Amino acid sequence: MDGLNPEQQRIIDMEGNILVTACPGSGKTRTLTRKIAHELSTIERKKFLIALTFTNRAADEIQSRIDLMNIETSQLWTGTIHSFCLEWIIKPYAGYHDKTKNGFTVIDEHRQEALLSRLKEDYGLRYYDGVNTKFNRSGDVLNVTQSKRDIVIEYHNYLESNKLIDFDMILYIAFQILTERPQIAKTLSSLFPRIFVDEYQDTSDLQYGIIGKIVSCGNGITRVLFVGDPDQAIFDTLGGVAKSLGEIVEEIGGYSITHCNLSGNYRSSQRIIDLYRTFQLTDLEITALGETSRVQGEITLNDVVDVDSLTEEIASLINRSIQKGIPMNEICVIAPQWMLLIPMARRLKILLPHIDFDAPGLSPLPRRAENFWFKVARLFLTEPQPSLYMNRIRWANEVLREMNQFTGSPYDLEPRGLLKIINSIHSHQYDGELFLRESFSEFLQKLKIQLADHHLLEEHYNAFFNGLKQRLQKELSLSSLDISSFRTMFKQHKGVVVNTCQGVKGEEFTTVIAFGLLEGLIPHFSLRNNSQASEESSKKLLYVICSRAKKNLHLISEVGRKYNTEINKQLRDLNYNFDSIDI
Repeated sequence: MDGLNPEQQRIIDMEGNILVTACPGSGKTRTLTRKIAHELSTIERKKFLIALTFTNRAADEIQSRIDLMNIETSQLWTGTIHSFCLEWIIKPYAGYHDKTKNGFTVIDEHRQEALLSRLKEDYGLRYYDGVNTKFNRSGDVLNVTQSKRDIVIEYHNYLESNKLIDFDMILYIAFQILTERPQIAKTLSSLFPRIFVDEYQDTSDLQYGIIGKIVSCGNGITRVLFVGDPDQAIFDTLGGVAKSLGEIVEEIGGYSITHCNLSGNYRSSQRIIDLYRTFQLTDLEITALGETSRVQGEITLNDVVDVDSLTEEIASLINRSIQKGIPMNEICVIAPQWMLLIPMARRLKILLPHIDFDAPGLSPLPRRAENFWFKVARLFLTEPQPSLYMNRIRWANEVLREMNQFTGSPYDLEPRGLLKIINSIHSHQYDGELFLRESFSEFLQKLKIQLADHHLLEEHYNAFFNGLKQRLQKELSLSSLDISSFRTMFKQHKGVVVNTCQGVKGEEFTTVIAFGLLEGLIPHFSLRNNSQASEESSKKLLYVICSRAKKNLHLISEVGRKYNTEINKQLRDLNYNFDSIDI
């Protein structure tokens, strides 16, 4: 536990329930992983620590950091709340719920989108009209108009008749099982001495309810640690809510929680902190404590560059950083939406052929990792290397476990044996889709599996490739993509990172270049009729963008777009002495 500051050490040593408010760059992930490592050293046999993260990538990061400590992690489970509910609640107890007792499949995102698009068209709605399909705790799906309510009824009837559940139903079904069968919640509580919740501000009401049931039904023997930053709650439109200390206490059955702060910033210069604190909604003090604390750096705002010259402007800023000796992977280009980033990334690659770019969002692979073939693809798209070894072992174990469930015949294979098979398969296809099809075919041959003999396995296979094709054509406007582009989702950053505001949460870069900072994009135009929500959303997004930067921050509100023509209001009204630079 060397190198921890007093705030961090206090959290490591604390025994009970804990709520940690952590400012950007405060060592949140470091503290969380040290706390997990500390608890693993004293955990009883046959018990598990649960670490819930907002993304699978964040879960892998926690696992990787603990692996570096050479600590046994067989009693640690990390993943998203949806994966947790599937693995620990729905699959083992599927027989207790009407939606799952006769078998079920999680509908893939593209099939779901196609279904909703068809229903919207049938009811005279536009494709971009929002329809809420999420259940609340009471089992209601709230929509304003009757046509939207009718769409939801027909949507759920279709799912039920096809033995499908959607991503959001995972949470509701898990919550119902725990509510109607408190003994199940009590059993889980007896297995989990502590549940860690990373980025708690992005946790939905149902997720709080699920965690609360496990703690309260177990009479408080499961302790919780929530860690996050309410100022970075940028997923509120997806249902994320940063509940107060009192609300969380109520969720877990009235058991006390100690509130702690991590307020020292080891990432950014004080200049950058002073800028992004102007967007802060809470009053948490933030002080620069790292080696960059007194660095002058560059902080600029460009609200005059024309959209037609935007690529050249960003390319010049990238070159400026590289000429100063800043590594490529310490530079990040950010925008609010992928629709802006996809063409920008392509143009930058042409304009700067000597520079590598990492754009994980340009991978055509589906975003949700619940599909079995996504998990197999992950093994084919990552290289055998020491830094990924433990992750690949875990992924192989997951593939084996699910393969046994799908085929109904256990395979006498250890994870290392499966990796040996994967590593022995060498497709020479340049096209990414053909590479995966050929690799999967040989994988099935080596394991003597006939795809047509296993309905669910085949269904996952078709859903994987259908989703891949739709993402290629609809979102990336391509008919094919080379295998190197497929690998970007799992690559460790080596080039300039191109990502959305949401995609860079938790990351840090010496230089951050953000464009598209325009009304209607930040905040999203869907909030235009709610002035308070609009302002809060805008401030949170700007807070996240600016707090990624260590030394240099270049903000761009370009002119000349057909839509979204005005500079973001918070930037327009900001009284700040920005730097002037010649590029």
